Amino acid sequence: MASLHRNSGHAVAGYAGLALVFIGAMLLVPLLALVAYPDEVRYAPCIIFPGVLTMLVGYLVYFFGARDAAAMALSRAEAAGVTVLIWILAVAAYALPLVAAGLLTVPQAIFESTSGLTTTGLSVVDVAACPHVMLMHRGMMHYVGGVGLILVLTCIVSDAHGLKLYSAEGHTERLLSSTASSARMVLALYTGIIALGAAAYVIAGMPVFDAINISISAVSTGGFAVRPDSMASYNSFPIELITIILMLAGATNFLLNFMLLQGKFRAFVRHAETIPFIGIIIAGTAVFAALVFASGQADSAAEAARIGLFQTVSVMTSTGLQTIPSFGLLVPGILYLLVFLMIVGGEAGSTSGGIKVYRLVVYSRGLIWSLRERFGHRRRVYSTKINRFGKLIPCSKDEIASIQTFVGVYVGLLVICGFLFTLFGASVGDAVFEAASCLGNTGISVGFLSAGSSPVVLIAGSVAMLFGRLEIFPLIFGLRWMLQSIEEEVRHAAQH
Repeated sequence: MASLHRNSGHAVAGYAGLALVFIGAMLLVPLLALVAYPDEVRYAPCIIFPGVLTMLVGYLVYFFGARDAAAMALSRAEAAGVTVLIWILAVAAYALPLVAAGLLTVPQAIFESTSGLTTTGLSVVDVAACPHVMLMHRGMMHYVGGVGLILVLTCIVSDAHGLKLYSAEGHTERLLSSTASSARMVLALYTGIIALGAAAYVIAGMPVFDAINISISAVSTGGFAVRPDSMASYNSFPIELITIILMLAGATNFLLNFMLLQGKFRAFVRHAETIPFIGIIIAGTAVFAALVFASGQADSAAEAARIGLFQTVSVMTSTGLQTIPSFGLLVPGILYLLVFLMIVGGEAGSTSGGIKVYRLVVYSRGLIWSLRERFGHRRRVYSTKINRFGKLIPCSKDEIASIQTFVGVYVGLLVICGFLFTLFGASVGDAVFEAASCLGNTGISVGFLSAGSSPVVLIAGSVAMLFGRLEIFPLIFGLRWMLQSIEEEVRHAAQH
């Protein structure tokens, strides 16, 4: 029994060690910005030391404690625990450069790194005074977190042992027969779209540095900008159009993106999420534009439509980039619409947050099927199939029940987070808005969450962002497993 426990711990340490090596290596990437901005070389140690230290710790953990057990299969509880552990370690590692550079306090840095890695985009950094190398550091948070820390780890571990980790982070797409191959394909698609987006931005007149960061931000549906007024700074419809396309690509299931590349347009359209996703965007744009125009916040119907389209796509995809001065200046009707869009989110298997369109489709259809069973003709047999990637697949009662549970817990967490914000001075409306933004990984704000917020509020927001990114249950199961493991270790030590 003790041997089994020890090997299990070694397996966990093996995955964590590999992840730390990768996290540390990615921490060093922003140093490339020093080629264009050599006068910022004084900030290099703030990145080099945390990056090298993280790699060293990861290597030591892997080599001395877990090298022979790193490829062991994990139980689902252990996979959830490893996933949570890796995300917590990544948040800490990415916060270090911000503290070392003197830009943020520890709670602020934790909030910023959590926001970046979960691709939420809420920021407490003064972008106007932030060095370019640190802006690139923020951009790399989105790149790493958008595709998923575990997805990248799955690219280097075996298929049999990587699957549970891959699923624990919220990934369900299987582009190829192998999980590791699927992860590599997702990473290639993700990086390729970012590269194409950056090139398109440069052609449209955006500076190269901005183009790289904004493309990462849009495709990862993150929202970190490199200018204080976000996308409004460029005042360019072509740039906004490119951004809309990139945000939609990031919020679309990666398997659907892959199918589009293969020319499977019919299957793409028939997928259960496609029409509702597009329909909500069209309806949201119309309502947003009408309210903006009616309230006098747009000079013409064309300008209202332009603002409405960009902001609807930005919010529903959980990106958070903006072309308006402040969300706090919008009329209550628009804020209500935005809360709805943040809760819905993008498609399953994408970089976006929220409940996800697929879950809402199954949830609503499950409700209809339940009403039919209760009040419909008893001798009539109703279909409970749903179109997934062009194929009609039966939707089991277990799946419906699971999704209903998820939606219920999601709403419960939204209420709890909002209530906590009210205890620190937020109005009910502001509290709900900010809570929806954190839990939905959207990153828009009416001003309550800021650099001046209480450390308790910032940490609470960080926890909500993690719940949203890891889709609640893996985080709960992972934390429970970690606490049980600590309890077992204490008990084992006490016995010896």
